[in-house]
Amino acid sequence: MDILTIICIALSFAYILEWFLRKLKIDNFDKRFVLVTGCDSGFGFELAKKLDKMGFNVFACCLTKSAVEKFNETSSSKLKAIEMDVTKDASIEKTMEIVKRSLPNEKGLWAVVNNAGILGGIGPTILHTRQDYENTLAVNLYGVIMVTKACLPLVLQEQGRIVNTSSIAGRVGFFNSSYTISKYGVEAFSDVLRREIYRTGAKVQIIEPGAFKTPIWKPLKQMSVNKIASLPAEIKSQFSDDAADKMVAPYKILEETGSTQYNLVVDAYIHAITAKFPRKRYLVGTDAKYTYRFLWNLPEIISDYFFYKQGIYNV
Repeated sequence: MDILTIICIALSFAYILEWFLRKLKIDNFDKRFVLVTGCDSGFGFELAKKLDKMGFNVFACCLTKSAVEKFNETSSSKLKAIEMDVTKDASIEKTMEIVKRSLPNEKGLWAVVNNAGILGGIGPTILHTRQDYENTLAVNLYGVIMVTKACLPLVLQEQGRIVNTSSIAGRVGFFNSSYTISKYGVEAFSDVLRREIYRTGAKVQIIEPGAFKTPIWKPLKQMSVNKIASLPAEIKSQFSDDAADKMVAPYKILEETGSTQYNLVVDAYIHAITAKFPRKRYLVGTDAKYTYRFLWNLPEIISDYFFYKQGIYNV
């Protein structure tokens, strides 16, 4: 048997073993507690509802009181909706007090899902202000870090897992620098934390969705109008009358081509929470798995030209 045949057999065995291990699930859902942020709408809302149906004890953290009330009206007694702003330490601390009071004695959190996120600033980097970056990082990066730090002792207690939401924008940057920076930061934070707690038995997973049709796209046009209106007159005069439409064009392309299959992202979350041997990263969506994976492995001279041909920021 030649060396090439041996390598092929070994690789085949490894893939089969990995496939089998990924299928193994934890049990006793009803005795496990999961905290999810960003449950007002989109992936967070769908995930919290599904975990509730599966029998988990869920802390569904929402930014708005109306979202909390909606959960209270439509969910089982095992789901506890909490009003929380991930950008405010006091709000996180208040949430943790509620969580600790609600947990049975000697019980921790099985999983923390950092799902809360915003699109952030809009337009090319030259139009981004310090406040654009601070607003975006406050939710997408610092929110992830501070919620994780607050929950980590409870997760370590259960040898559970931290599940952080990044994006394909955390792998390949091509527009909206504030959003992209925040997602690259989530990737870095997750990698460091995963290695720090490696020996504890707790795990850290990253969810990397491609483009999906979620409420995150709704305020786009108004955001672009507001951005142009806020510019100094001498800069504003350099833009065409349809600059607001051109500014949102690349986002609109992503929205229009984005998947409506929320279940793909929710299923990735569920696997990260319930698998005995979860993946370190979950690329979700056809564009993430194929188009963008291909692009971030190309030489930059090619990928740069590809994005240039898309006409991004031709305002």
